[in-house]
Amino acid sequence: MPESYVPKISVCIPTFNGAGYIRQAVESVLDQNSQDYEIVIVDNSSVDQTVRIVEDLKKEGGGRIRFYQNNKNIGLAGNLNKCLEYAQGEYIKFLCVDDVLLPECLEKMSAALDTHQSVTLVCGGRIYISETNKKLGTKRYASQSIIIPGNKVISRCLYGKCYMGEPSAVMFRKKDLTGFFREDLPQLMDMEMWFQLLEQGELLSIEVPLCSIRLHSEQMTYKNIRSGKLLDDNVKLFDSYSQKSYLETTPLLVIQHKFLMAYRVWISRKFISDKKKRLVLRKYASKLAYLLMPFIWCAISLKKWTVSKIIYFQKI
Repeated sequence: MPESYVPKISVCIPTFNGAGYIRQAVESVLDQNSQDYEIVIVDNSSVDQTVRIVEDLKKEGGGRIRFYQNNKNIGLAGNLNKCLEYAQGEYIKFLCVDDVLLPECLEKMSAALDTHQSVTLVCGGRIYISETNKKLGTKRYASQSIIIPGNKVISRCLYGKCYMGEPSAVMFRKKDLTGFFREDLPQLMDMEMWFQLLEQGELLSIEVPLCSIRLHSEQMTYKNIRSGKLLDDNVKLFDSYSQKSYLETTPLLVIQHKFLMAYRVWISRKFISDKKKRLVLRKYASKLAYLLMPFIWCAISLKKWTVSKIIYFQKI
């Protein structure tokens, strides 16, 4: 492709030791219905075969693939910010290295941004898959395609979970960015970025699945849950946004949040101090809900869900 070519979409793939998945991720982009894109891969100082595989993929990419390597590991948020720095496209589409895009993803998401100038974030449905590509379930923001004011989405998610989805599930305009991914949020840096974008406009939710999100034991999510970093992120994010004047808070949302925070304390209980546990339960959660968690966990387990699905769907 000519060097002067400016793509409409930058598909950004941050990776660290992703050799086992990166070929499938890149091929899912090359198979898109829409072809007006570049692929920006930023490697966070991997020690596996990622570099060799990407060099081979560049030969298949028709000049669409640009590859950068960090001299040292700068963390996930830092690497996401590097992707933004290198991206040349009008629209930003992240793709985590262990996820894949479905063929209509770029076409449908970019068309949504083309049509609705008031929309600052587009999200699509996503299929959750196992390490071996087995389908585990689906998630979406809403049961039908819909446009929602940004403040309503922030209100719902701040007191609940990141219903918009992971980086692989959204698209936005580069010009709408007002900041960067926060490096003090090792787990929820994406949710906070979606909040930044939604403070300026609306969310457009596409109900059909447009990507597949892979669940596996090596994901950072599991480590962050157990270490208490996810709990810390929830506290920081709530403190940053709970006093915003645009929030639409209801008693039901408050109760839901206290219940979820009690759950988050419970799953991290073996890895956080008693002092932190008491503080979070007193200020953000419900002590009664915390005491009930063993019984609730048993009830959920009786439904024969896998542990990975339980943890993932409840993580934020």
